[in-house]
Parts: sequence; C-alpha cells; structure tokens
Amino acid sequence: MVTRQIIKVSARAFVSPVTGGGGSSSGSAAKSGGNPVTIFSPSSPSTKLTPEFRSRLAQTCTWESVVVEPCQDDLTVSQFSFFMPSGEEVSFCAHAAIGGCSFLANKTSLMSPDGDPSLQYSNGDEHEITFIAAQERHQKYSAFVRGKEAELFMGCEHYESECDENGSSLSHFLEEIGLNEDDIDHNAKTTFLNSSVARSKTLIPVKSADRLHAATAPTNATKFQKMCESIDSTGLYLYDSSSTMNIECRQFPKSSGYAEDPATGIAAGALVASLHRRLVEGDGIRDSSTTVLQGTAMRRPSQIKVKIDDYTTTSSSSMSNPTHKGNVNISYAGLVAFDHVSYLDDTELL
Repeated sequence: MVTRQIIKVSARAFVSPVTGGGGSSSGSAAKSGGNPVTIFSPSSPSTKLTPEFRSRLAQTCTWESVVVEPCQDDLTVSQFSFFMPSGEEVSFCAHAAIGGCSFLANKTSLMSPDGDPSLQYSNGDEHEITFIAAQERHQKYSAFVRGKEAELFMGCEHYESECDENGSSLSHFLEEIGLNEDDIDHNAKTTFLNSSVARSKTLIPVKSADRLHAATAPTNATKFQKMCESIDSTGLYLYDSSSTMNIECRQFPKSSGYAEDPATGIAAGALVASLHRRLVEGDGIRDSSTTVLQGTAMRRPSQIKVKIDDYTTTSSSSMSNPTHKGNVNISYAGLVAFDHVSYLDDTELL
C-alpha cells in the first residue's frame, strides 16, 4: 500500500480570459496561457517538511514552485515557501502565491471524497485565504478566491533606483535582445530604471507593441546573468509605453532556468507602482487599475490585473541619493487553471 504524503498540483496562474462565442474559454488559450507553477502540500497537517526536503521538491520542477503547509506558529494561517527550479528559496513569487491560494480554496473539490485526485473547482463561493511567506514571517497576506478567479492583496515597500553607471549599459542590453536605441521611448521617465516591490526588475519602455514583440530572448544565459548582476537587477521588464490601460509586457529573467517568462506578478507590480507614482506626483491620483498582458510573443497569453489603492512616498530621490522609496497597497487578480493532481509516494520522496 502506498503511503500518500505529498499532494502535487500542476497549475497555471494569470491565464488570459480569451473567450469565444457565448463566453466559453478558447481552447488554445485555456491550454497554453498563464505562468506554470507546481504546488506541493502535505496530505496530513502532522507531516513536517525540512528545508532541505522542500528544496529537493522544487528541483523536480522546470518552473517555480510553492510548498503550502500549516503555519506552526499560527494554525489560522498557512505558510508558503517559494522556490526557483534550482531549489533556491526566494522571498515571494506572486503567481505561485495566487496558485497556492487557489489550491487551498479549491482543495476539497480537487481531491475526491476517497482521496483520489480530481480536477474540479469549488462551486463559486468566495473563500478568504490568509498566509505568510516563509522568509518574511512578520507579514500576513490575504487573497479572495472564487472558483478559478483569485485576487491577492499585499502592502509592501516600493523601491526605485538608477542602474549602476559602472555596469552594463542600456545599449549593451538592447544588443543582447535584438533591439536598438530607436526602439526605446526615451521620453518615458522609467527608461532603464530599477523598480521593485519584492525583487528588482529593470524597466525598459518600448515605443510600440510591434517593436516589443520583435525583441529576442537572450541566447547566452551566463553572459546575460552577469549583465543583470552588474546593475543589481533580477531581469529586464520591457513594456509598450504607447498604451496606458492594457499594457503589453515581456520579461527576460536574470537566471530562472528559462529565457522568458509568460507572466511575472512582481514585475507587473513594480511597473504599475512606478507608473502610478508619477500619476500621484503629477495629478494627485491615489488609486488606479492596469491590465498587464504578457506571454503574447510566446503564444502563452497571460493577463494580470494590477490595482494600486494607495501610494505614499517615504523617501524621495535626489542627486546625492538616486533612490526612491514608497509604501504601496497593491493587488493582483487573475485566473488559475489546474492541469494535473497527483501524490508523491514514499519512494519518490527519497
């Protein structure tokens, strides 16, 4: 008899709600869109996982994963541990968090009464999920989930800083991704700017969606990683600056094990926070909503709805200190698709 210890769910977060006639989901979008995430969770609350074991679980994946467990300090919340495919634990991952919350809200429907895996969703009732990130235990996050729809709320610090002038230049990065200076909107105030709500992403405004999608993913992963490290960045986030409400974006990560990402929550949040900050300073606008479209060039259409409820500057940049800091209330909303549910048995855990 197999001892069932770990539930494994393959899912995709921020799936684009492309619809056909009558509002039904388009087959191609439903099967390919969104950012993959693997969700691991002990089938019994009494099962304790070690940090080394969580990392080994993550290394079985080809994309980001999240380990969902009861919080030992507060049984009213869950603990989420976020990992890269390398097994490296990171502080936060928005699409993995959305996936983890959706799993918890739909868990009883995903698993049939006899414990066998299923792929059903809950009946549409709203579920509130509260969790902490394992590396940031001081802060609680909340999400509301209704069937396939999930919205994650978080308060966080927003940082902006100029790229290190001693590091790789904008022109060097453009050469690496097949673009040139004429493709860039140099009138935008976010050109070659590091922005972060969790991990630093370098913003690059491109003049049009056509030029954005003409960019090519870096082919020399080692060289690109060193270039990103030279400017204290975890990846490039290109966006079509000709649009303000539905913004096409692309992300080329520093070192995630893949060249391009179909949906990047924290990068979308950093971009919208930087754009919103300038609305606050220019027009006094306190809240805004932006739809971020990503994965189009990869034929993996994704959609992230990012909303800013408030932005407060805590430290303004200056000539002597080119760093801006602010506090922001931000939410991410999107659709989650479950693709496969299974158990890991004792043999697979060794």
